[in-house]
Amino acid sequence: MLGRSPSTPDDGNLPCVECDRRIPRTRFVDGKVACPWCQTLQDDAGGQVVVSPLPVGASHPKVTQRTEGPEQVYVTRQGSWFGWFWLAFTTLHCGFMFFGLAQGTVRVNGQVVTHPSVWHFLGLAAFYSIFFAVGFAFTLSRYTVRLSDNLATVRYRLFPFVGWTWRLVVGETIRVALAYRGARENNNAVNAVVLVSDGQEISFGSFLAKDVKAYLASAIDAFYNGAAGESADFIPKP
Repeated sequence: MLGRSPSTPDDGNLPCVECDRRIPRTRFVDGKVACPWCQTLQDDAGGQVVVSPLPVGASHPKVTQRTEGPEQVYVTRQGSWFGWFWLAFTTLHCGFMFFGLAQGTVRVNGQVVTHPSVWHFLGLAAFYSIFFAVGFAFTLSRYTVRLSDNLATVRYRLFPFVGWTWRLVVGETIRVALAYRGARENNNAVNAVVLVSDGQEISFGSFLAKDVKAYLASAIDAFYNGAAGESADFIPKP
């Protein structure tokens, strides 16, 4: 490009192929990254990655799809083996603790409670509710993605009516990508589904299965940018 010398990577950063800003290598996932500034998808060799569009009528066994009037709706659960293991272990540990408390063999604040009251049981239940919430978040929680011409809505529900909702007003253009947004799993960076339009952004699903994230991103991109994959800004990564 005239007026600008070509950039070269250094040990900790790689220049974006589009805007030339430095991208920390720690943001790369599986050798790929979406530029945090311009959302251009690229690999760690400095080349932009090309994606095949979602085939027309494609489905996914872990994603429920339906049409509600003008809206396209996708629903998927968070379910993971880690979540089920966490939930099973928490249930077993909680059961032993409640049994021990009832038998007068559990210590509370360093002292053995030989005659527990209802408040001891309520306190123990409140303590374990945090761990059960984590287990439910990785097993029974669900994402509902609603797409309409002017609005993209993502609802995450840990329990009915308990969770978060993200909304993005869709302008003339919308970019969809799988990009790192700060989440890590087993100390490894994981991607989220990212939607950007008119300078506004929402992201979700960092801990969904990789194939589910790729399918949802492809489906959202196909809805807004055409089944033929006119949006070159979206590049799903494994």
